[in-house]
Amino acid sequence: MTNRIHRFQSLPLLVLIAGCVSSSENNKPERETQAAEAQVYRFKNLNPVGISRFPREFAYSEGGWSGASRVQPSPGSYSRDEFWTINDRGLNLYLEPKDSTKEAQFKAGDRYFPLPDHQQSIFKIKLNASGQGVVVERLGIRENGIPVNGLPSALANLSTGERGWEIKPGKNVFSPLPGSLQGYDFEGIAQTFDENNQREFWFVEEYGPSILKAGSSGNILKRWSPAPNFKPQSPSLPWALRHRADNRGFEGVAVSGQFIFAAMQSPLSADGGASGEKGHGNPDTPLHRIIRLNKKTGWIEQFAYNHTNESVESGSKHKDVKIGDLAPLDDTGQRFLILEHSDKRKHMVLIEAKITDKTTRLNDTVAYEAGKTPYTGLETRVIANLAPALRGYSLPEKAEGISVLNEKTLLIVFDNDHCIDPLLAGASAPIECENLAVTVTFPEPLFAAK
Repeated sequence: MTNRIHRFQSLPLLVLIAGCVSSSENNKPERETQAAEAQVYRFKNLNPVGISRFPREFAYSEGGWSGASRVQPSPGSYSRDEFWTINDRGLNLYLEPKDSTKEAQFKAGDRYFPLPDHQQSIFKIKLNASGQGVVVERLGIRENGIPVNGLPSALANLSTGERGWEIKPGKNVFSPLPGSLQGYDFEGIAQTFDENNQREFWFVEEYGPSILKAGSSGNILKRWSPAPNFKPQSPSLPWALRHRADNRGFEGVAVSGQFIFAAMQSPLSADGGASGEKGHGNPDTPLHRIIRLNKKTGWIEQFAYNHTNESVESGSKHKDVKIGDLAPLDDTGQRFLILEHSDKRKHMVLIEAKITDKTTRLNDTVAYEAGKTPYTGLETRVIANLAPALRGYSLPEKAEGISVLNEKTLLIVFDNDHCIDPLLAGASAPIECENLAVTVTFPEPLFAAK
């Protein structure tokens, strides 16, 4: 894929952020208000990539950014204005069983892929002092030299039943797509260095769910997924993770020293439905699993993070309660930042999480529903609620990337879903499709950052 240069347009915005001075483990913080300044970067019309023929014909642009990681030019050094992000499986649309035809019988979870061969990429983004930004590098992701794609996995042990469909050029009917051995739905990225001081990337994706290690050019070298494994060099992740809800696998990744953290986007669906795991002693508190992988020894641990109560409305499905991304706060493998959100409430909260001697290492079952098995979750502190500050501005719902610039400043990346919502609502194509990134600077330090 050819590298191209694109420019952001930016707009300063003065916002009020609700900060936190203290909290208990059930995440009921006492708040004080801090003034914070945000800079919104608009990334317009990123590389037109295809035509959708359903539910009507329209052109769409590459987008779907997820994850944010500061560029490290060399071990121990961090860029002030360059970041890595990654895009997801590409444009896809739900197909409902009621829309089935004689030629195509759909089932729940089926999706239409307008561009089945879409190859995901790693993007290096530079934010200039002038208030603009550019994509200065694009790396097409490959596995064993083969371009990856966003189709559901062909491997039965890595799938919860998603099926893909296409409309072939010149045709007016749906055709089923085979699963792909290179099918990934990337949702997070982190950059670091290996034992030979060579650049490496770490991704997470939703299908497996999987943790992946890639080399400096974006070629996947190793994959961790729930057993049984499909490649000899691919170690196992806990089997319990296969109980994810559809489209709710890993959503955030962070590198802290020799440790890789990965977060499940939503609670596991232990009963095969939407109820999900819940925090012990509180049936309204969804439980997210956090994985810690020691990249030197291969040791894998599971921890529990309890989603903040305020984001869980009565009647909400737990699959709608989400983690957007993770970011390291130091190199100890103990402290990291969680970006959580909920679609219904446009909820976006920053959490400082810490592993302590009291934190329970979860076992490989789904027995942590309310009241069944006691545990001690991660020690947490609510740092800031961003939703009230950004609600007045036109931003996508999905905050899916976060990076710590310093103890006062954060970068947040939004997933624009390839601008599909206005197109489905009948907007004329082509539309001005934006990818968005926001920096938020607080007047006082929120935490001690590396």
